[in-house]
Amino acid sequence: VYERLTYERLSRWDYDVLDLAVACGDVPLLFVGWAILGAPHAQNAMARSLGVGPDGELHDGRQHKLQHRQYLCDFITEFHIPLPTLCNFLRAIESDHLPANPYHNSTHAADALQTLFSLLCLGGSSYASSPLELFGILCAAVCHDMGHPGRNNSFQVRSKSDLSVIYNDVSVLENMHAARATRLLSLAGDEDDGGGNSAGSETGDLDILARMQPTQKDAFRSLFRRAILNTDMTLHFAQVAQMKARVSSGIGRGSHPLDDDDDDLVDGRYLEKFYQTMDGRSINMALLFFLHAADVSNPAKAGPLFTEWCERSLRELFEQGDEERRRYLLPLSPMCDRDNINKNDSQIGYIKFIVRPTFVLLSDMIPNVVTEILPVLERNLRYWENRKKVELGLPVDEEEEEAEEQETDVEEVVEAEKVGPNIVVDDATLSGDESLLMEEHVLKKPKEKSRTEETRKPKGDYDRNNNNNNNNN
Repeated sequence: VYERLTYERLSRWDYDVLDLAVACGDVPLLFVGWAILGAPHAQNAMARSLGVGPDGELHDGRQHKLQHRQYLCDFITEFHIPLPTLCNFLRAIESDHLPANPYHNSTHAADALQTLFSLLCLGGSSYASSPLELFGILCAAVCHDMGHPGRNNSFQVRSKSDLSVIYNDVSVLENMHAARATRLLSLAGDEDDGGGNSAGSETGDLDILARMQPTQKDAFRSLFRRAILNTDMTLHFAQVAQMKARVSSGIGRGSHPLDDDDDDLVDGRYLEKFYQTMDGRSINMALLFFLHAADVSNPAKAGPLFTEWCERSLRELFEQGDEERRRYLLPLSPMCDRDNINKNDSQIGYIKFIVRPTFVLLSDMIPNVVTEILPVLERNLRYWENRKKVELGLPVDEEEEEAEEQETDVEEVVEAEKVGPNIVVDDATLSGDESLLMEEHVLKKPKEKSRTEETRKPKGDYDRNNNNNNNNN
């Protein structure tokens, strides 16, 4: 586990959080959160427990490569957070995720946290004006789906659930996540709950904000709460449009608006464009956009991660569809009908209309995205497109595919993305559920499979478990 939690390993885009979840006994959020938010103290504690000396030598004589790199921030020292308090906080958050959910569980939360951390390490941290902003957005990633019931906003509204009534059918789950997270922080900061018991007496001390100044706490909570609310997918097109407007003002792709006096910081005049006054406070919208990108990033991960995340996501949606059938909530919510949703089409549409535009825009802000992420995303798109060709009985040119795998023309993809597709943001788009965004771009499953489907697979058919993963709908 120690090897999986080094700072360098966690900063990589190809990090395998699913592998970590197995290795650490299905508490990945605790381990990833501890290693990222608690760095470098967490890594030092692990090294001491393993007997790793300053020269990298273990007690048994084996050599262990110690990492030497610049940390984003030492949050433990900056905000005077005891490591046990951080661990108690992470345990409380992890316990509020339902392990029975195929997708929205603590492994997804750990993945969102690690992915956001990777984006920050690739250059996104330069958009933060203070350690408090970095800490706030990373904590928002930890908490952004806590208490998720495994049924999306569409289900909540159509079933008239208690949550939909409480939050007036608006960003139902996101409001719930933010409320639960904010309440946990509030309870953690109360010395007495009114009944003579301290919040820490039952859960252990988990107040990670205890030693912050009041102004710091207020600023943290504002960014933290707004970041969680902004993960509502119905805000996606509006977020992309607003971020495009901010980015396009005089900054070309491949350049970075760096401060002349510090090559690691974004120029303050440029950074101001990413702040927006919300609820009386100035909020860093760039960091909110990075968290949103991390939340939708699964199709941009290396194989076999992207196929397994697809399986988990569709499984949860199909389980929702099954419940809707039982409760006669017809027609079924989009993407939830296991009999009529085509996996290949769903992923092709999701990448082309949601994920690729997001990361192409992100490449304007973080140039390293061009080399580290976009080529992976393009390979994954070709993977699903080739599966679709096989499904239709069309030939897959393996020689052409091999050539494309060796050199992806990302420049051409980015330029094409800049002129299309033209997404119009209207009231219907902004009021729908995340699955509605895909409805027009997902075709029905063919009534009959191609005769060649069972015998041919595209080159590079990813598989985690005995080459069987992609046949499970």
